[in-house]
Amino acid sequence: MEVKQDKAYQQAAGCLPPLRAAQLAALEGQEEVEELRFRAGRPPAVKTARGERELELAVVTAQELREILSRAARYSVHSYTESLKNGFVTLTGGHRLGVCGTAAEENGKVVGIRGLSSVNLRIARQAWGVDAVIAPWVGEGEPQSMLLLSPPGFGKTTLLREWVRAVSDKGHTVAVADERGEVAALADGVPQFAIGRCTDVLENCSKKRAALMLLKTMSPALLAFDEITAPEDVEAVSLCAHCGTAVLATAHAAGTDDLRRRPLYRSLLELGVFRRAVVIGRRDGKREYRMERLEERTCSS
Repeated sequence: MEVKQDKAYQQAAGCLPPLRAAQLAALEGQEEVEELRFRAGRPPAVKTARGERELELAVVTAQELREILSRAARYSVHSYTESLKNGFVTLTGGHRLGVCGTAAEENGKVVGIRGLSSVNLRIARQAWGVDAVIAPWVGEGEPQSMLLLSPPGFGKTTLLREWVRAVSDKGHTVAVADERGEVAALADGVPQFAIGRCTDVLENCSKKRAALMLLKTMSPALLAFDEITAPEDVEAVSLCAHCGTAVLATAHAAGTDDLRRRPLYRSLLELGVFRRAVVIGRRDGKREYRMERLEERTCSS
């Protein structure tokens, strides 16, 4: 029986060596695969919403890992030095190749990864099916600030992208500070994902710098940030608050209680920008979404 080919899966697998790509092209259930993992000395593994499993294929070699990275970087790894300092390369289509191995440090900062031990190919997809779920929360009036929460790998970026599209297609101007190039996945200036008809994107720029530029030049009603992970990101949200611009942002947390326990996010909540959060969870291998309110409890240090 012919295997159904999934466009996003095939595009992401384009960075794999030809033999490995051909092997994985025969995999059934491609549309459910969220990540392809390659670890030196182990067979490749696939990760879906139900968990991770190894495939009955030849083990991955160190040479294969080097080739995957070279192909992902279009045989110009040095061009991705800044990205690799953060442990990943963003591919065409918004897919991301995360790398592990021996970190090279200078002055206490990671300057690269050598001696690769594993890579993780995360597949980016449009998620049309969440429209009906988020419609009541997006609402019909002016955009409202919202936090999107989940542990890593639960689909925060995907949900942010769909939220941006929903707001934008209602005629509200939206700006996206797409620091890693994964939300819109611009190619020659054209988004490879549907992000709405009134959306402007600034890629490969820190969130704080992007906020300064977008607020001055694009006058957004909503400014979206993917992954608040540093004090400078909180400062970016603060800039929006001072300008009266609504903020859509993602953060790593299992829920609002978990969020409040983390010092960085306590400082974020103290800005008073967010009153609600959408939490992404999983049950029986499927994602579920719930709204939690933030203003009912004050955060303290």
